[in-house]
Amino acid sequence: MTKNTKPIVGTELTTNGAALNVVNKLYLDTTNSTDLDDVTKGKWAWLALDITQITPSANETSQSDADYAGNGFGSTEITSKRFQLAVTGKRHIGDAAQDYVASKQFAIGNALHTRALWIDNGEAILAEVTLSNIVSTGGNANANQTFQVTIVFNGAPVAINGTLAMSAPSTEDGTYTATVTPGAAASVAKAQD
Repeated sequence: MTKNTKPIVGTELTTNGAALNVVNKLYLDTTNSTDLDDVTKGKWAWLALDITQITPSANETSQSDADYAGNGFGSTEITSKRFQLAVTGKRHIGDAAQDYVASKQFAIGNALHTRALWIDNGEAILAEVTLSNIVSTGGNANANQTFQVTIVFNGAPVAINGTLAMSAPSTEDGTYTATVTPGAAASVAKAQD
């Protein structure tokens, strides 16, 4: 899809200084793949439409110790992390990402596993994830339906080796495809929306 328009000078989003949260993008692989070796195999749904908040947290496990050399003061060691992204917003029926998450609300076990591609201030991070705490409807009678999901990383995420680019969304199902141009420096090409 070729655009014949461009952003007005000065309206570009920046990942420098006090960056806005909208520079970050979150995609889910609707093929249910958990392969971290090849981001180009997958159908990526952009979780953005009517999403009002994405909150990352480390969910850390720590070990506290004290020894005689500390003169009564202890120390803390972080021994593991279960990184997660809490996503909230309004339900938008017909959105590829929200429809994918909603289709999993009664699923258990491996049926809730997929991959997430999180572009965090220009760094593309790929992880196997579990979709949890799914809420795809509900709320007051006179309000929009609620949407919520917690995306829990399973194990260590990986970085993309090269320059990542996302295609324009497919007219068939609204998902994107990813391409990676191998290179020395990992980066994210400007996304096509």
